[in-house]
Amino acid sequence: MRRIIETAALVLEKYGGRDIFETAENSGANVWQRKLGGLKGFYICENGVRYIVINEELDAASKKVVCAHEFGHDMLHRELSTGGIRENTLFLDNNKTEREANLFAACVLISDDDILDAASGSDIAGISASLNLPPDIVNYKLLAMNYKGYNFNIGDIKNDFLK
Repeated sequence: MRRIIETAALVLEKYGGRDIFETAENSGANVWQRKLGGLKGFYICENGVRYIVINEELDAASKKVVCAHEFGHDMLHRELSTGGIRENTLFLDNNKTEREANLFAACVLISDDDILDAASGSDIAGISASLNLPPDIVNYKLLAMNYKGYNFNIGDIKNDFLK
């Protein structure tokens, strides 16, 4: 977990932009939005060229999460860059690389201060609503913050919350 949290922090420091799409592009990844049918997005690296492709028909919050997740694969799992993610496999909790990409996504999308500001008197649903992000991404961020010494109650992370 430490490696992923530290990688996310380094990426934000080195490539950070106003949003995740800009951050990914600043790193040298090509971020494209295309019609992908039932596929939410995918990451691939061919001949040293890195591509994050996101389904243009997703809502804005889902696009951010998918981009951050695929950017996680780019930063953490570049050597495994074949295939894509489908609606029913985006957040499979039993797959280590998917969990790592989810944790990375949470760490690049949400700052500790964002959580601390949104958390006062709020439950996961309230925090998620104020950040306009899915509860499971918030739970991944809370997991990372607990690793750093905070003591948040974390709900079950649903495997199919983007279904």
